[in-house]
Amino acid sequence: MTTTIADASVRPSRPVPFWLGIEAAAYEFPGERQDIVDWGPQHTLPTKRIEAICKSGCRYFHAAHEIDEVELAKRAVARLQAETGFKAADIGALFHVHTQQFSTPAAPRSLPLEVASAFGIKPFWVGSLAQLNCSSIGGAIRMAEALMNVHAEMQSVLIVSSDRVYGERFRLRQLSGIQSDGAACLLVTRNTRRNRIGALILRNYGRWYLGSDTNSAVEREMINLEWHYTRKVMQEAVAGCGIALSDFSCILPHNSDHKGWNSICNAMAIPHASLYPDNILQKGHACCSDLAVNLVDIGLDKVDAGGHLMSITQSNSGAFSALTLHPADEHAIN
Repeated sequence: MTTTIADASVRPSRPVPFWLGIEAAAYEFPGERQDIVDWGPQHTLPTKRIEAICKSGCRYFHAAHEIDEVELAKRAVARLQAETGFKAADIGALFHVHTQQFSTPAAPRSLPLEVASAFGIKPFWVGSLAQLNCSSIGGAIRMAEALMNVHAEMQSVLIVSSDRVYGERFRLRQLSGIQSDGAACLLVTRNTRRNRIGALILRNYGRWYLGSDTNSAVEREMINLEWHYTRKVMQEAVAGCGIALSDFSCILPHNSDHKGWNSICNAMAIPHASLYPDNILQKGHACCSDLAVNLVDIGLDKVDAGGHLMSITQSNSGAFSALTLHPADEHAIN
């Protein structure tokens, strides 16, 4: 970090140590839950493909045909405010993250500015991140930490995610998942007593440039790479937080391909009881929102009860991440 000072005779002060935690999370899924078994024939999708996705552990999802991504984001933030009572003045920065290229209004509109305006938030910094696809949520948390390092007065950052599918033929995620339309938000806070982020590993692997949207000739190699890179970021997170993998009681997966997550548990000797895949079946893959969805439904309560948590993201852009979350009273900064 570079410190700029007006008087060269004044020695720059070191940043005051702090930790980041996730104070709260909320999400919004539109409409009634849909069943891929009923939905598939309506869109003339091959029966074998639907069966393969069901075998991968996915089945239910939500679709926002009449609600745009801005409204979804506002609803998620409204839910968070109703549950936490956060004040507009509490928010020092607002980040918007998304995966789908069209999950943002056309210029000159701005989703983060519209959300900030709707709630009277006047942040020091506001903007969007998208280039890391579903792992952009990790990039936003990392940027929140960087801003707080520079601005000691900044106490909380609001991270908002929103994604929709534009055209039902794009809703399926290869043979391993189905995408839900939805939005979510995280309230990331300095020195929160609720929990502490221990490690955030964010990597972009060039060999994964084809992603899993590819042809059968290279599909097997791509699938192997996907899980190889997933394992790498998990191992780096373990090294970064100083907690043994066997001590994590809650592993929150990217919400697709339950079969794949079972395989990685076997490969890394992770007890299957530590994996919480319920939302793969019940909610589908909501892109950047998976982290918040899983924290609300499962993860925050696990950490509140004293557990150690790891959440993992994958993407078709080559970006992978692993984040660990721990009780705040452990590993305190001296």
